[in-house]
Amino acid sequence: MTGERRRVWNEETQRWEDTGASGDAAPPQPPLPPLPGHLPYVPETPTVPTVPAPPGPAAGGGRALWWKVVAAAVVLGLGAGYGVLKLTGEDDGDGHDRAPTAATAPPSEDGVPMDGDTGAGAPSSESPSPSPSESAGTLPAGYHQVEDPAGYALAVPDGWERSERDTGVFYATKGDRNLLQIFVITEGDLTPYEAVRQSSKNLGSQQPGYEEVSLDRGAAPEGASPAVGEDTARLVYAYDSEKLGTRKQGVEYAFTAADGKKYALVAAGPLDDWAMTRESAETALAHWATGASLD
Repeated sequence: MTGERRRVWNEETQRWEDTGASGDAAPPQPPLPPLPGHLPYVPETPTVPTVPAPPGPAAGGGRALWWKVVAAAVVLGLGAGYGVLKLTGEDDGDGHDRAPTAATAPPSEDGVPMDGDTGAGAPSSESPSPSPSESAGTLPAGYHQVEDPAGYALAVPDGWERSERDTGVFYATKGDRNLLQIFVITEGDLTPYEAVRQSSKNLGSQQPGYEEVSLDRGAAPEGASPAVGEDTARLVYAYDSEKLGTRKQGVEYAFTAADGKKYALVAAGPLDDWAMTRESAETALAHWATGASLD
């Protein structure tokens, strides 16, 4: 039939189409675009804030700060080194540098640390007072008894000057040629015998020509005060003193006193003065008093 429309299958478009009057298939309609599906998730990249660079230091400022830090470290290191030096007896002790605590730091080669070029420690501004119990009849000629401000009493030779130093209390002649030294042993676990034995070991490694003459337990001198106690030890030693330019001999007594404290008393002088050195130590301990025995 002319002008009749009919449906035919279009192979190209793969669908049914209506034909026109001429029998030709109507032009294909463009396919509809596909519906949009789910868009894929794209994570946002976080924005990293830009940190402004610190302002540059003034010329030499950073370097100056660095050198200040280095200088401070050096100063601290030197201070620590000095503490180790004093606590290990490396300044040539005279018989009691037993790696002690600060209260028992070792003295110099002749028993004392030196003050510059004076050859002696500075005298203490606090002078000892004569003991009320002093009796001329009980003291050898040339001695007097003092109550020391450090908390004990003893007899010392006339004319010997008192000084207080880092290593204890000293009574000495000019230039420390002859001396007495008294200090507290603060190492609680160290017995008097161990104390003098350690002194001998240290001196043997430090002093030229060192000789341990004797090392004894329970060796308080005859006539020692009861305040000295029974827990005592004694070291007698000798060495070549570079300071005095002669052979030197000394004695160190270590003891647990009546007040419970451990003390060391050192007497030292030239070998030729040994009789006087020994007498000064024995006389000091014969008139020793501390704690309640001072009353």
